[in-house]
Amino acid sequence: MKKVLTVARAEYLIAVTSKAFLLGVAMMPLFGGGAVLVQHLTKDQVDLTPRKIAIVDQTGKLFDVIKDQAEVHNQVEIFAGDGDQRRQTQAEFIVESVESAGLGKSQESPQPDRIDSLLSKRVEQGELFAFAIIDEGVFTPGADAAVRYHSQTPSYMSLSNWLRQVINAEIQRVRSEQLGLSPESVVALSMPTPIRHFGLVQHAEDGTIGEAREENRIITFAVPFGGLMLMFMMVMSVAPTMLNNVLEEKMQKISEFLVSSISPFQLMLGKLLGAVGVGLTLSTIYLGAAFGLTHYFEIAESVPLSLYAWFVFFLLMALVIFGSIFSAIGAACSEIRDAQSLMTPIMLLIVIPMMCIGPVLDSPSSVFSRLISLFPPATPMLMFARIAIPPGPAIWEVVLASVLVILFALASVWAAGKIFRVGILSQGQAPSLAKLVGWVFAK
Repeated sequence: MKKVLTVARAEYLIAVTSKAFLLGVAMMPLFGGGAVLVQHLTKDQVDLTPRKIAIVDQTGKLFDVIKDQAEVHNQVEIFAGDGDQRRQTQAEFIVESVESAGLGKSQESPQPDRIDSLLSKRVEQGELFAFAIIDEGVFTPGADAAVRYHSQTPSYMSLSNWLRQVINAEIQRVRSEQLGLSPESVVALSMPTPIRHFGLVQHAEDGTIGEAREENRIITFAVPFGGLMLMFMMVMSVAPTMLNNVLEEKMQKISEFLVSSISPFQLMLGKLLGAVGVGLTLSTIYLGAAFGLTHYFEIAESVPLSLYAWFVFFLLMALVIFGSIFSAIGAACSEIRDAQSLMTPIMLLIVIPMMCIGPVLDSPSSVFSRLISLFPPATPMLMFARIAIPPGPAIWEVVLASVLVILFALASVWAAGKIFRVGILSQGQAPSLAKLVGWVFAK
């Protein structure tokens, strides 16, 4: 055991004192702070180029309304602040009316020109930013009519959103007049009632009834998703590094000298403990930052201390599982390209939780969520996510998941040790999954 701890200590100190580790730890808050600073500095950097849109109003009733609302937008809505602080924050909208009637054949084409084709050419030439065709039946409820918005810049949504609001407001006004409803009645009918989300009413042991606590929907989903992403980042930061270190030592014949004074299993276990220590060190830094931020923003009660403990436990299991697997692959391979071919199925196991997080967050108590969170390679990330979503899984599920993931971690270490023992000294042969399985069960 002393030799194992010696290897672990050496691997840990080499990793945490390396420039890459120190730079990574220092750069993370810099990147985070830099992102916030850049967003603050660029919040007013908006493209204020006027957007010109052509309107084909087949109803004959909406263009004047759109034009009037465009003037209001350009004179009032695009500015922020008062007096000397008044500045333009949005682009102007310029509307142009286009008649769809009276179009005939052009000299270039014997076919009658379509209005959408002609306007599309104007957009391509830069004369227009977009154009919209308003069908004639938009005022008729249930009619198969729509407003067709055309643009070659679909990512710019401000103009289309503004146009939709203006048109729908006018259609609503006309329909209310046809039904004999006053504007006040329409506002009252369309005013939504907010839904506030609360937890359950708490009953104390002495019989008193407490008040239900209102939930923050953003925090409810941000905590499990953020924890899962942090665990995924830790695994991807540590496990592949073990493969590279083992493979590099094997290619440079360093491992041959090491196994002359320590058994292959002890060497692998020492390296694994060192890598796990690096991962736990990184997670301690990030969890400490998260703990401080929750208290700074006064949301600490939304992240109980037990959740930090569960994160550390499941992260430890994930690092042991995937660290063992990656170290075994590194020992079995003699070239980087051989290791890359074996990494593909292992990477799939790591990515499974990321692919399943949507259904788990949406319904953490479903049969699918229970089964996938009890699948040991995915258990650390998905079971933690389920624990972080109130009210959490049943106790028996957490206990079963913990037992399964511990047993799987021990089995991974055992299997990796068998592969490591044979593969660390093998040279010149490209391993396959079948060959690795054979090494595991070889006597």
